[in-house]
Amino acid sequence: MRSIVLACVCALALAGCLEEPDDQTAATAEPPAAAPGTATADGAPPVETAQLAQVAQAPAGPPAVESTIDWEAARAARAAGRVTDAPVGVERVGFGTVVPMLLPSGIVQPQNAPPPTIVATDDGYFATYQMARWDAIVNGSKQAFATAAGTPAQPSDEMKFTSSDGSAQLAFSRFGADYLIEFECRELDGSESCITADEAREFADSLFVAATQ
Repeated sequence: MRSIVLACVCALALAGCLEEPDDQTAATAEPPAAAPGTATADGAPPVETAQLAQVAQAPAGPPAVESTIDWEAARAARAAGRVTDAPVGVERVGFGTVVPMLLPSGIVQPQNAPPPTIVATDDGYFATYQMARWDAIVNGSKQAFATAAGTPAQPSDEMKFTSSDGSAQLAFSRFGADYLIEFECRELDGSESCITADEAREFADSLFVAATQ
């Protein structure tokens, strides 16, 4: 009988030594971190994995390569051209050009308009003209998109006109270089663009070869 009582006392003492886990500690315990690349609790992929997937799926555009400029044809066109109203500032261009510089002639600017601005860039140039209803920016570049064979895309002399609210563009190629004329409307009162396709082509037809290598 004494043995039974002693065993019960020992069992009660051992139970008192074992501490119950704190409720607050159990509630704040964080679950083990998921392995990289595994799904989260709601089944969504980790942010890093989703971002990498978007980068992998993004299509790569065609690489840009330098076009072959037909300088002989550009010099011949400059020699044959007759400019009756050369734009202001051409004689002050003191930098070498990497593409034939096409500038407009015979244009009429407002009396208070600033003189044209001509800026050379690494791959070409741009020239800005302030007109009555819009500003024109003539861009020339030797950069072209490469084909699958790695050669420059075949240039096209066809003029492509695009228009949007408050602006328009006219793109074409000449002498192996790519040119883009941007028209920015000075007033946005009308629902249509301030310049039509015919007016844009008329401006482009006034371009002449102002400088070559």
